[in-house]
Order: sequence, then C-alpha cells, then structure tokens
Amino acid sequence: MKKAIAIILFFLLSSTPSWAETYHQWVENCSSYKDVAVWLNHHFRYEKDRNGNGQPFSRGHKKRPGIQKLEEIFRSRCGGTLDASLFARETLNRINPDYRAEIIYLSLDRSEANYLCGFFLGEKLFIMDYGNLYENMIGTHGPFKNLDHYIHLFYFRRHPHQKKPLVYHFGFPSAPSSKAR
Repeated sequence: MKKAIAIILFFLLSSTPSWAETYHQWVENCSSYKDVAVWLNHHFRYEKDRNGNGQPFSRGHKKRPGIQKLEEIFRSRCGGTLDASLFARETLNRINPDYRAEIIYLSLDRSEANYLCGFFLGEKLFIMDYGNLYENMIGTHGPFKNLDHYIHLFYFRRHPHQKKPLVYHFGFPSAPSSKAR
C-alpha cells in the first residue's frame, strides 16, 4: 500500500510528462533545426523491425509496417529509418521552409534502403541521420557542398560496412512496375 501511495504521489508531484505535450505544441516551440536534432537525439529510438526492408512500398509478399504519422512518431518515440527521416523533413519545413528539407535515399543494391533527411543552411547541405544502427553515423552532420561531398567525405569513411558505391539521390526510389513483381 505504501508503494502505491508513493508512486501516485511521484506522478502527481512530478512535472508535466513530455508525452502529454502534442507534436503540434512541441513544433510551435521549436525555433531551429537544433531543436529537432535534440529531440531526435534524446527521444527517438531506431527499431530495425519497424524498418521492414527500408522501402516505402512492399516488394512481393513481404509485409512492412506502415509509415507512421508525425504525431505517432512523436508519441511512440521510435520507428524505422524512413520514419526518422520523414519526421525530420516535415518538422524542419514547418519550422523554416528556407531549410528546403528533403528525403535522401541510399541503397547498395535496392534490396534494402536507408533514408536520411537533408536540409540547407544558405547553400550548404546538412544531413540528419537518426534512423541508423551505427552510433557513429547518428546525428546532424555538415556542412557539405552537396550530396556527393557527404557520401565521399563522411558516409564512406564512417559506415563500418558500406565501402562500395551505392545508389543515392534526393527523393524516393521509383515504385517497382507491375512487371517486376
């Protein structure tokens, strides 16, 4: 009984929990990309199971979890690489459209993909990567001249397994045609 009373008092006397704040309330208080980076760094947890094969569409009979809405990502604080990147892109563009945030697609052989969020400060590219298994890849990185500069000067040097050329570009891959299925 004493434990139950102590737990109830703890919750009543503690400050308002962060999960009580909605995504929209939180975004209103954000003033720069740094606020998004802090939230992703402290609250977002990458879950490989949520990633499916990293594709925004299903291939064959493989089921992938649906892409979460921003409010769901904010509330659950977890997701796959695409969830983290979409969250960053949409939030950055709400805070400041001049960031021109976009999704970046990376894949070695189109069997598995990784997504990042690229945004601009002036003419310099910055990358947000919070949906990654490798700790040395997680974070906000930049400035870079362009996407090639990021790939060659940062990605290939830090990624523990990716040393081969890969497919990378701004935006999503094209959906597979019905003939490819």
